[in-house]
Amino acid sequence: MPRKAVWIISVALVLAMGTFALWLWPTGDGTPKPSGYLRIEAPITEVQSLADLTGPHFPYQMMVDGSAQWEARPELGWGDLVYPWCRGRMQLTYKPVEGNLADLIDDAHKLAFKHSVVADGIAQKLYINPDSKVYAVMFQMQGNAASAVQFFATDSLSHFIRGAAYVYAQPNADSLAPVNAFFEAEVVRFFESLEWE
Repeated sequence: MPRKAVWIISVALVLAMGTFALWLWPTGDGTPKPSGYLRIEAPITEVQSLADLTGPHFPYQMMVDGSAQWEARPELGWGDLVYPWCRGRMQLTYKPVEGNLADLIDDAHKLAFKHSVVADGIAQKLYINPDSKVYAVMFQMQGNAASAVQFFATDSLSHFIRGAAYVYAQPNADSLAPVNAFFEAEVVRFFESLEWE
């Protein structure tokens, strides 16, 4: 190959690579963008009765989201409401009140405030409905706590139920905000529809 042809091919390759490099060169200020998160949306479902999931002879009944599934535990009234769409679950425990209401309430507060080590703050919301004998407190943990929503409810005479919502993902308050809002609304639904058997 003549020397002039090699020179022309070399110059053409350098110009082609330069043009390609300019095409790939980022435009704008060149600062990297922060990592984004997938958008999480709760499915729009009908509500269902917990009795449809647990069957009769259960110590309490309430309405739950239609996406919930029930995983029973051996103890009466214990189990998990599982929400597959967010890899979350609401762990429910039940205890009959036998003169130990103060101890049960104290334990519920202790379990909720164990998260104060990593939470930025804890808000408590009181719910009282004397007509249906429901006296309840919802704990909302701010920040990157493992459980962002917990609660307890009682009729103050015979029944006590405690719940804690967990999402099986790395705690991140920003990315899990829609899921935490869903669980807060779910707990309010529990309070408003709770009936003791």
